[in-house]
Amino acid sequence: MRGLAHFRLCTALLLLALAACGKPDGEEKKPAAEKAGTETGVSLTAEEIRSLGLATQPAQAASYRATVSGYGVVVALDSFAQLDADVMTAQAAAAQSQAAAARARSLATGEEAAVSREVVETANAKAAADDAALMLARRKAEASLGRGAPALTTLRARLASGASVLVRATFPLGALGNEMPRQVRVTRLGAARQSWTAHTVWDAPADPAFPGRGFYILVDGSDLAQNEHVTVDVPVGAAMAGVMVPTAALVYGQNQAWAYVEREPGKFQRMAIDPAKAMTGGYFLPQANGIQPGQAMVINGAGLLLARELNPSTEAEE
Repeated sequence: MRGLAHFRLCTALLLLALAACGKPDGEEKKPAAEKAGTETGVSLTAEEIRSLGLATQPAQAASYRATVSGYGVVVALDSFAQLDADVMTAQAAAAQSQAAAARARSLATGEEAAVSREVVETANAKAAADDAALMLARRKAEASLGRGAPALTTLRARLASGASVLVRATFPLGALGNEMPRQVRVTRLGAARQSWTAHTVWDAPADPAFPGRGFYILVDGSDLAQNEHVTVDVPVGAAMAGVMVPTAALVYGQNQAWAYVEREPGKFQRMAIDPAKAMTGGYFLPQANGIQPGQAMVINGAGLLLARELNPSTEAEE
């Protein structure tokens, strides 16, 4: 039994020795790309920094809030004008018939009545019918414009003067809950992506063509055209403090966007950037990552830094 145990021990030791001898070089020295998850940085001398042409820029303080996005279209004036015209026509007819009924009643009183009772009843019936038509026109306008809409006279004045445009926006189901947005950013489609912030928002009727929650937005001071399509964004959650990473600082590698910050002279740390947190002129990086406003960020040569970090063997070739 002792001889069998000794034989098994020797066999196990021999197998371990063979496994160690046959281990590939790739496992002895892992490439820098595999270490990037834990070791994200590179150190350079002043001469290497000059040879790579690196340029830095102080990080600017920034604030960011997450947003929920939707789509919208500028409402054509003719659709609103028809609602307004129907209400104004019904209002004029109701006022005229009420005046006619009042006159008929005044002429039907006294010993020398000028009109018969039948005329008075006809005038009263006409006034009641016109009042009902006015109520129907107003309810139709309210149903089309949604709850909480400004008065028709206010909307008419602002839209007719060209000072404002009306945007109908739709957001994904459940994205905003039951809260009413206090402000909405309306952005024109295209390369320029000009934006306007609106504060007059109210519920719009459900749109059968686009499932989701709809709003009407009154946008002031824009040059948006009728029927123009736009994107709409509503800020949600608390604002976060951080810095703005310039667009020029971004570099892509390993299926991730990165930027380099110079922690100390000659020591550059690679930071992961979320492209979804876009800002005007760059991207947001939370202060929780340890970046402070004023720290130097690489805006020229970040790609060379990434190549140097992931392939240290290229140092001798440069």
